[in-house]
Amino acid sequence: MSLKERTALDRLLNPRSIGIVGLSDNNTRLVKCVRPTLTTGREVFIVNPRYDRVMNLPTARSLTDLGRPIDCVMSVMSAERSVELAEEAATLNIGGMVLIANGFAETGAEGARLQERLSTAARSAGFAVIGPNGLGFENVPAGIRLSMANRETHTVGGLSVISQSGAMLSGVTMTGNALGAGFNLLISSGNEAVNDMADFASYLADDPATTAIALVIEKIRRPACFFSAIDRAIAAGKPVVAVKLARNERTRKMAVSHTGAFTGDAWVYDVALRQHGVSIAHDAEELGHRLALIDKIPKERWSPVQALGVLTTTGGYASQAFDIASQEGIPVPALEHFLPWVQERVPATLVANPLDVGAAGAGISRWREIVEYYIRSPDIDACIVPRPMTNEVDEHVHTLLTDLAEIARLESKPVVLANIAGPPPLWSRQYESKALALGSGLRPTLRGLQTIGSFVRYRNRHPRRQPFEPPELLERPPVAPVRVPEGDMLPFDTTMRILRQVGIPVAPYTLLDGDADAGRIEHAFAEPYVVKLADVAHRSEYGAVRINVTSEALPTIVDELWQIAGARGLSPVIAVQPMIRSTGDVFVGINGTSELGPMVVFGLGGIFVEALNRVGGRMAPFDVEEARDLIDEFRDLRVLHGFRGRPAWDLDALSRLLVSAGRLATAGRDWIASLDLNPVLYGRGGYTAVDALLLVK
Repeated sequence: MSLKERTALDRLLNPRSIGIVGLSDNNTRLVKCVRPTLTTGREVFIVNPRYDRVMNLPTARSLTDLGRPIDCVMSVMSAERSVELAEEAATLNIGGMVLIANGFAETGAEGARLQERLSTAARSAGFAVIGPNGLGFENVPAGIRLSMANRETHTVGGLSVISQSGAMLSGVTMTGNALGAGFNLLISSGNEAVNDMADFASYLADDPATTAIALVIEKIRRPACFFSAIDRAIAAGKPVVAVKLARNERTRKMAVSHTGAFTGDAWVYDVALRQHGVSIAHDAEELGHRLALIDKIPKERWSPVQALGVLTTTGGYASQAFDIASQEGIPVPALEHFLPWVQERVPATLVANPLDVGAAGAGISRWREIVEYYIRSPDIDACIVPRPMTNEVDEHVHTLLTDLAEIARLESKPVVLANIAGPPPLWSRQYESKALALGSGLRPTLRGLQTIGSFVRYRNRHPRRQPFEPPELLERPPVAPVRVPEGDMLPFDTTMRILRQVGIPVAPYTLLDGDADAGRIEHAFAEPYVVKLADVAHRSEYGAVRINVTSEALPTIVDELWQIAGARGLSPVIAVQPMIRSTGDVFVGINGTSELGPMVVFGLGGIFVEALNRVGGRMAPFDVEEARDLIDEFRDLRVLHGFRGRPAWDLDALSRLLVSAGRLATAGRDWIASLDLNPVLYGRGGYTAVDALLLVK
């Protein structure tokens, strides 16, 4: 983002002068929405030629008649009149505009023309735009509310929200408000005719008042700029949490009609966001919960949350906390070495973590001692105390919570008292401090801790993520593709040469074409062989592949395959390869048509890709460390990493192969549509790609 662009956004989002155009006292809802802005100390001007006064303020007939620079102009008029206003504003000195009207690109061709006029006016003058077809924005610390969202009272804090869906923004803030979280900037970006999520995220990455960022995403329009902004935000110590909307075909169609945003594969979005350190939520409420603890727990107390201590006074919530933590990927160590010490105080205890302090009533009297022992232990990097907190409370509960709050101050790690269902009652907030946070519900609280932990672990690995230098572009080979049902496929020989060129090992092969003499077959490797029609996708469907072929049978098999090619109208080129002994195989692929950029896809090979219905991925390019993380996503299957005495595969070599695939995906991004390497065999000789299907754009 250039200095000029940032200055325009700064004027728009933190304006000293505001012009509201088209507002009348008859529009009671909008009047109610924007009225708080009148008490902020900013200069507010109303433009409406039909009335002398609106909201008890004198009006101007036009924006031009104000005769002065205006930082932020809000239009509450129709789409066409808002565009006319933008064209007028382009001749004046304004910082930016807020447009809430619909009737733009989301409605069809005529709306798209209006949106193009708006964009042209704004870009010609260099002013910023929020919207159109959104709710506007709110600057909570400044008290500025240029939004048509339902009015809420927000606590001032560091959470900033960018939402392409206006109503979803309210869902995030309602949850945060219920949990006592504090907000900074709330932006409903709408159709993003001029400034998009990448711009707003870039602004927030540098905004000193923003401590964490929430995103509600329908479509990322400029992936490179967006992820650059996210990298800068996380490098600045600001966690980012996102919800991706339109996760299936029906909701994708709804998104088009709603904001004009054609949306891609949600799985690709999840992969890309996580790869850049963004935590994923699945709805607005979860987004609010994940952010609330970030706002409540000071940054100096954040930890990797790799060793969670669970203390309760009821066994049911002890076991449930462990179950949910496991589901959310939070390690709860057994702490078996604690057990002798604990059993001296709670004899009935059989498990040290999670610990039911109230077992048989014996531990309650030793509560303070036990809590201090756990919280101060270096074997625990975070602690949660699940407890039902009703509106009625006795002195005993006050004593337990007082002890917990006092001990939490002794250590710099996250300590959370979690009401087991719903927001904590008002009386409990007297115990909340920078040392002790209050959580709402067991799973939401654990998700908040998981978000903090994943952020810290990502930052530890990527203290300042540097963008990869893309490899030199690879020219598309000047050969005619073979037309197959899936698209345009490069010939087998061309594809295998490309793989060798980027460092992916391939099996040796000999090619025979239809004009060759079937009685004179040359090959440079020992039998048995694999013999197949080379330039055919999904050969097994045509019966066009043979395995374990001997030298004696080879001429006959070649003739059979040529007959199949002739009968089915297939390419007659035949590939002969050696049979390769293997321990197993993997699948490696490239998706070159993702709207976020080229991606490498990985999974177990052969039938397992479809049988397990499980693959992982990374946006290309990436490094060996990222490749190893991708491989480790399959550790639970116990195939690649060794099991039952079998050695692990060569995961370093596999990581390098994946990195090579990523370089190919990036170098060929202009012409590679997809690449399937299935199978890539693993054996004594390492990894070998024996087949490949490369489709071009």
